[in-house]
Amino acid sequence: MKAGYVLLGCPVSHSPAPAMYGAAFKALRVSADYTATSVTDLELSDAMRRIADGGGGNVTLPHKRRAASLLDVSTSSVGRSGACNCFWGASDGSLVGDNTDIGGFLRSVRKLLKDAGTGLEGARTLVLGAGGAARAVLIGLDEASAASADVLNRTRLEAEGMLDELELAALQARILRDAGEAAGRYDLVINATSLGLRASDPLPLDLSRLETTAAFDCVYGREGTAWTRHARTSGLAASDGLEMLVEQARMSVLNWLGVEPPAGPMREAALAALVG
Repeated sequence: MKAGYVLLGCPVSHSPAPAMYGAAFKALRVSADYTATSVTDLELSDAMRRIADGGGGNVTLPHKRRAASLLDVSTSSVGRSGACNCFWGASDGSLVGDNTDIGGFLRSVRKLLKDAGTGLEGARTLVLGAGGAARAVLIGLDEASAASADVLNRTRLEAEGMLDELELAALQARILRDAGEAAGRYDLVINATSLGLRASDPLPLDLSRLETTAAFDCVYGREGTAWTRHARTSGLAASDGLEMLVEQARMSVLNWLGVEPPAGPMREAALAALVG
């Protein structure tokens, strides 16, 4: 009998996850299916427990924080972020969850910075946004011993609430009033807003006025994003969120099966699904 893995969210029809995980299972020679199902907040609990009985799954927007509250057992990443994007069933019937967004972000950004000849330890960063992606980014920066993070968000109150909840250990974080306060050299600028999901969206930030080395966009697109193309035009190393998507998926498979699939086939399948 095939194991079944499911992406839960709303909407999910746009996601390349089924193609990406299908490639992972094929590469590992595992008999398993991966599908995407749209669910409401009220349907989430029953769906997670039903799916966990036959394998596991992922949770995407807007249900990640709700999913964390439904777990019987959670990892430290869930505890720190307050969000769950990966779940499965334990042998005793417990519902277990993890947040692989944090690890996925760190893996992909470390690769970007290595190619740029630098690293995260001691880095000075600028983070755009104060939602779920920004939370994962800040926790990752804290765990990687980055020196500081300037946070720029449309609503200051939301950014203040985020920092109060995160309780960062060593990362020095401050909230900027506006883009004009972003000054000095940044080793890395990260877009953790939703800007870029729609073709009509403005750029999250004009990078030409900043002194920086690299730009990372949590949003992904068919040929990168408008912001990563803007970054490269400005002479910066840049990567979009596709690498983060692949790496968090590899960590999800590791949680489910105890083995990590190769990144190459998953990346190719995700790209093909986006182009298609």
